Amino acid sequence: MMTMKAMMNVEKYTRYFLILFLTLGMVSCDDDDDVMDNDEDYTGSITAMDQTLSATENTFMVQSVTVGQDSWLVAVNSGDENTDNFITDPVMVENGGESEIMLTLNDDANLMEGENEIILKLYAENEDGTSGEWDMQDDPITDSDGMLVTTSITITVEGTTSGTFADYDTNGDGYLDADEIASTYQNDFTGWDSDADGSLSEEEFASTTFGNADANQDGSISEDEWNAGYTSMYGNYSEDGDFANFDTDADGSISSEEWTAGFADSEWYSTYDADANGSISEEEWNSGLYGDWDTNDDGMIDENEYNNYSGYTGNWNTGTTATI
Repeated sequence: MMTMKAMMNVEKYTRYFLILFLTLGMVSCDDDDDVMDNDEDYTGSITAMDQTLSATENTFMVQSVTVGQDSWLVAVNSGDENTDNFITDPVMVENGGESEIMLTLNDDANLMEGENEIILKLYAENEDGTSGEWDMQDDPITDSDGMLVTTSITITVEGTTSGTFADYDTNGDGYLDADEIASTYQNDFTGWDSDADGSLSEEEFASTTFGNADANQDGSISEDEWNAGYTSMYGNYSEDGDFANFDTDADGSISSEEWTAGFADSEWYSTYDADANGSISEEEWNSGLYGDWDTNDDGMIDENEYNNYSGYTGNWNTGTTATI
């Protein structure tokens, strides 16, 4: 028969075993909870079609989005899938999904005239971030293989100057007057007036003229862009038209700083500022353009003068650029 001491030892070890079992069970439950907390099962899909926009349009439609949680729909340029370099503002899509969602291209989307491939992607609204606002806490949605949920579409931007000289010469006199010339390009004066005070300061003027000369919108002016612009925009204000004189670091392109320094002592700004009040109104801007494009100074724009600038002003629209 088992002695009293032996029975007491069995009881003691049984208690130890039960305590150990309960402890391990609690740790296991905690581990399971951690897995559930960190393993969010976000889901989503996008259906969208290729679209064509006019030069003045900056919105496009996504046919439908289906999501298993509140999410954000955004667009990036092709190649930027793994970045947050959005070319549209994020739009909230509620749990379940929505159809006919409108996305608006932002000012630095810089879609080229012609075909542009863009990527649509989804982010899940994360409770760790600010509710109702996209932020860095919101996670990109991936599929079961860990790949980003994306859809590629082509946005085709139509040209800005599709008409011929004859189309714009409405009175058929062989010249374009101030009213006729205004229909040949899209003037984005309000976009260039960054402080929205109704006029261009000297700094805004330098930024605007640089942006207009930078036809492919890559942040610098190549020698080809310089040569094209010299005959259609700023030839009256550069002493000799030598690209190398502006490209002071000899890197093969003109930066915004080199541009501003190169024209600092010119009369370009003061010529446009007809009333000499230190700012350029939209009326003065249009008058200055007309004077620059009237290269023979006869007070009218003929077909040759029109051809000098007609392809050059294609980037004077939010989100579009022309190729020279």
